[in-house]
Amino acid sequence: MQDCKVEIKRVAAAIDFSDYSEITFSYALAEARAHGAELVVVNVINVRGLDVLDRLSAEGYDLGGKQGYLERVEAERREAFEKDYLPSAQGVATKVIIIDGHPHEELIKFLRDENISLMVMGTKGRSNLAGALFGSTAEKVFRRAPCPVLSVRGPEHCRLP
Repeated sequence: MQDCKVEIKRVAAAIDFSDYSEITFSYALAEARAHGAELVVVNVINVRGLDVLDRLSAEGYDLGGKQGYLERVEAERREAFEKDYLPSAQGVATKVIIIDGHPHEELIKFLRDENISLMVMGTKGRSNLAGALFGSTAEKVFRRAPCPVLSVRGPEHCRLP
């Protein structure tokens, strides 16, 4: 057997504010602590369907367009991360990245660009379709990720101490 040294330097937590987010963050934080790694929390604002905001703004509705919406959502999500997640990450180098686009495409690009060693994500996301084994974003990331992906089951399976 060939000697293969595994170093986990950067752990990512894909947080979408679904029911899976808290346990996903907990596992990612535990992995980052165990390996002395940096924790990178990533969130993707799904842009599917947002072009309608620009059309409505062009017709005179004061909605701020797509860019205004993205800026508002990013500010809200940064505030939520700082309030609800980051306080428990004391002692672990942590950064938050919020990007917009199609979630599976942006997550795979993020994993490559940020040189992530391990991705932690929930098996289902915000849609949480009943009967689905994996969410469509999770399945696409599992198949195409350039690094190992730790899948986290829902909070009903939580066995953290």
